[in-house]
Amino acid sequence: MNLKSITLIVAGAALFASCNQFKVTTTEDGDRYQMHEAGSSEVKGKDGDIVTFDLVIKAESNDTLEITNTYKSGEPIQIALRKGPFKGSFENGLYLLSEGDSATIFVNADSLYSRAQQPLPPGITAGSDLLFIVKMRSIKTTEQFAKEIEEKEKGEGKIIDDYVAASLAGATKSEEGIYSVINKVGGGATVSAGDTVTVHYKGTLLTGEEFDSSIGGEPIKFPIGMGYVIPGWEKTLMTMKAGEKRTVVIPSSLAYGANGAGGVIKPFSPLRFEMELVSVSKK
Repeated sequence: MNLKSITLIVAGAALFASCNQFKVTTTEDGDRYQMHEAGSSEVKGKDGDIVTFDLVIKAESNDTLEITNTYKSGEPIQIALRKGPFKGSFENGLYLLSEGDSATIFVNADSLYSRAQQPLPPGITAGSDLLFIVKMRSIKTTEQFAKEIEEKEKGEGKIIDDYVAASLAGATKSEEGIYSVINKVGGGATVSAGDTVTVHYKGTLLTGEEFDSSIGGEPIKFPIGMGYVIPGWEKTLMTMKAGEKRTVVIPSSLAYGANGAGGVIKPFSPLRFEMELVSVSKK
């Protein structure tokens, strides 16, 4: 397990205050956990189930060291359940929790960092534990999860259609579901995979709230086809010419999907962008 692949969070004071209410339990498989609060369900996850949870990671050897906190970021972690790569892995501990449970899962720091081929960071003592403090939000089968996404995407589609009808007159819709209005026709080079593009942009939610912009600063530069930007951007840019300005509404399936981003962009959020393709550098 690579620590860099896990989004981490800081727990609230009430969660930490409850840490000593229950004893630490060690399973036959060597997983160690301490329950803080029991949820209303007794159903635990199985291989492949989609679990959504908040997480704080702290160092046992340094109480002031907080590795990450999803409460701060506003983005809970969502993964498919899979057994971890070593005995006592954090992933293994998730199988012990039901929906609504909160617990601390103890993971040996040496085992974790050696697996990730990383040295122990400053403040983490050899032989000590990392404390993975978890609040399990939901456990869904893959079928339940797929159905939920389908229903939310249908609802999102109506939101987009209503918005475009009211606020984006003359927009055309691509096969992928991206609405576009060309504000200035470009006359320069077209874009192909492997080209490097320079782009000015402003991104807003459909409510009008701005979440990112290069306006007033330097445009951004990146290669096309390498996954540096959301799929909706790449699909849009590959239909533009240098010098073109365009307004687009991109569905969440081509943006940040069921996870959202940065706390501001919630799950299943369609996004509006003002985009200017400043230049194209051919591969």
